[in-house]
Amino acid sequence: MTQHLNHQGSRTSIVGPPRAKAAANSPSNDAAKAFDPWIIWVTFRRCWPWAVPVGAALAGIAAFVVMQGFVPEYRASYLLESNEDYVVFKGVMPQVENLARTEKSLFQNSIVLDPVLADPTLRSAPSLSDPNSAEGKLRKNLSISSGGTDSRLVVSYTDTDREAAAMVCNAIVDSYLRQRDSFDDTRVNNLERWLEPEIQRWEQEVDERQKRVAALSQKTLGYAPGQSVDRNDSEAHMSRVAALRSQIGDLKIELALFDAIVEAPLPLDSDESLAAATPAIAPTEIQKQVIRERDIENGIDADAKVRAAKAVVNRYTSIILDIEVKDMVRISRDYYNDMKKNLEDARDKLQDERDLARTRVEEELQRVVDEDYRQRKAVAERTLAWQEEQQKKQQDLSKQERKRAQERSQKAFAKEREKSRKAMVAKLDVLQTQYNEERERLEQYGGMTAELRFANDELVVASGVLTKLRGRVAAIRTERRQDGAVRTLAAATPPKAPVESKPYKKLVMASAGAFVIPFLLGLLWEFKVQRLTDAESHDKTGLLAPVVGEVSRLPAGSGSRKARRVFEESIDSLRANLFLSVDTRHTRSIAVVSSMSGEGKSSVASQLALSMAKSTGETVLLVDGDLRRPDQHEIFGLEMGPGLTGVLSDKSTLDDAVDKSLGSLIHVLPAGPLSASPHRLISPKKFETFVKEALEVYQYVVIDTAPVLAAGESLAIASAVDSTLICVMRDVSLKENVVRTTRRLEAAGACVAGTVFSGVSARQYGYRYGNYHYALPDTMAT
Repeated sequence: MTQHLNHQGSRTSIVGPPRAKAAANSPSNDAAKAFDPWIIWVTFRRCWPWAVPVGAALAGIAAFVVMQGFVPEYRASYLLESNEDYVVFKGVMPQVENLARTEKSLFQNSIVLDPVLADPTLRSAPSLSDPNSAEGKLRKNLSISSGGTDSRLVVSYTDTDREAAAMVCNAIVDSYLRQRDSFDDTRVNNLERWLEPEIQRWEQEVDERQKRVAALSQKTLGYAPGQSVDRNDSEAHMSRVAALRSQIGDLKIELALFDAIVEAPLPLDSDESLAAATPAIAPTEIQKQVIRERDIENGIDADAKVRAAKAVVNRYTSIILDIEVKDMVRISRDYYNDMKKNLEDARDKLQDERDLARTRVEEELQRVVDEDYRQRKAVAERTLAWQEEQQKKQQDLSKQERKRAQERSQKAFAKEREKSRKAMVAKLDVLQTQYNEERERLEQYGGMTAELRFANDELVVASGVLTKLRGRVAAIRTERRQDGAVRTLAAATPPKAPVESKPYKKLVMASAGAFVIPFLLGLLWEFKVQRLTDAESHDKTGLLAPVVGEVSRLPAGSGSRKARRVFEESIDSLRANLFLSVDTRHTRSIAVVSSMSGEGKSSVASQLALSMAKSTGETVLLVDGDLRRPDQHEIFGLEMGPGLTGVLSDKSTLDDAVDKSLGSLIHVLPAGPLSASPHRLISPKKFETFVKEALEVYQYVVIDTAPVLAAGESLAIASAVDSTLICVMRDVSLKENVVRTTRRLEAAGACVAGTVFSGVSARQYGYRYGNYHYALPDTMAT
């Protein structure tokens, strides 16, 4: 009694908390119903006996329907090719490249398809007979594909009538060719109309520039431009003339300065007159040179950054002019606009560089003028100092000596002055003579001015543009095609054979789809009911008691010897796991329950009792607690007798009710005839007294119970024993039912030791746990 109570008290403390923890950590219902790919195999395994014949019947019906609705279709094809022929000028006329890619949109456009739909002769085609659906079918049946190369195109049309397919295909291509020729003619005509006024404008421009060159040549050279000397020679003479002109100017300035310094004679009468007799130019009287605008402009044009900016402007101007000359403006509109924008930016940058260069040139010219002013001022200061020194010396002499010395000095000064002046005048005459000779020679041989050079350059550019425009018109007129940019290689003819003689693809798809319908329904059902298929999926739920053992399927009838041996081995493994576990090693009373009937609890209970008796050598009492549908007496071939109902109703004692005909290892207590409600017979208190009485006689008691969800009295039995095993049948038990059973048992205070996963095939059991068999004597094996 004490031992039993200890077990009863321990089951709540040991088993209860883990179950509560599992419930607390259990996933939600949605997670519990997550799709497991294994369910597909389970569905096939369970459904194939009925799904295969049903699927085959549905597949046959689907194939019959497809064949009944099948109408053979014919595809007519038209082969086109890009016209690449030319007379002289290749690339003048447009050549369509990659026809399948560029022309597909034109074929699908309404400007090509509308004339086909409007043609009353094409209404005889089956696909175009209905005006409401004609356009949709026309677009659907029309296909554009490559003809093997980028320059070839295949136009195909599919219809149920072979003649109609060829007729509609030819009509579509004819409409396309008309539109293509119209586009090409319009482009060529527009190009010629645009070139004519341009040619006239450039002819007028060339004429005006020729007149301007002639006028400038007459003004600058005095004769025709064709008689001018070599350009390099002209530039050399221009440079020589400029150098002589610069030397003459410097010498004139020097001569004027000399005359200004030594113009007045020295006075002879007094110190004051002596000081006044040698007037000198004071530094304050010297004037700076004036910076001329022409010098500034020349300096700006010679600046390196300005020349680079001019080169950029000229390059963009050349690009734009080339685009306009080659008639690429409308074709490359974006590139043309970008070049114009770049030209504007380059011109703005040129102006900025000129402004910066102006500042630099003005600063440099100002520096040169200041340096010249500083030098002339230094000369004047030295002259003034020399005069003051002479005056001071003369003041120290006597008046007579000063007069004599002054006369000698004046004579010597005048003589030296005259000599120096004659030398400068002679040098000036020589330079002037050389300058006049170079100028006459330059005028004689006609050196070109910069303005004349620019005018000639503009004339060359205008003549080149006019030549290119005229050449473009001549090339277009020469290469104007009569057969268009796309030409016909092979027109469409009525096809001899349909696209497919039988709709094999549709047959396969329809039959396969119909065949899998039963399996899909079975899969939906299995996914909904959530059967337990293996121990791993059982443990993954987190809501069920852990699996303490897997039991192989009990072979029907005599069965094979190997399958029976595997079944007995699985029962022995279950018994070992149960009695070697820390939580259940002291268990003496065991209840075997299930959620619903047919889940293997009776087989597990009887075989577990036999295994316990054989392993311990103690007598085990097997009680059939399923009063509604008892079957333990049928398993062992025993009489019903008073059974459990007689003991619980006090109509019989335990010793009288137990059947001991099977020997000393196992005694069976059948259910007995049911004469009252099972709930009244099996109450928790009454059954606890029964278990206590049985354990006083037997070492172990194994009780087979009714399904928990169908019979509530099983909860009273489970609450009265030490441990409870929940039987789960592979591919039969529903997860939701097992969860509900587990929760009811825990709520009733039962100690759930674990789950027994039965119904595993002998092959699968051997694969999972090995097949280590052992030999027995023939007498024991039987």
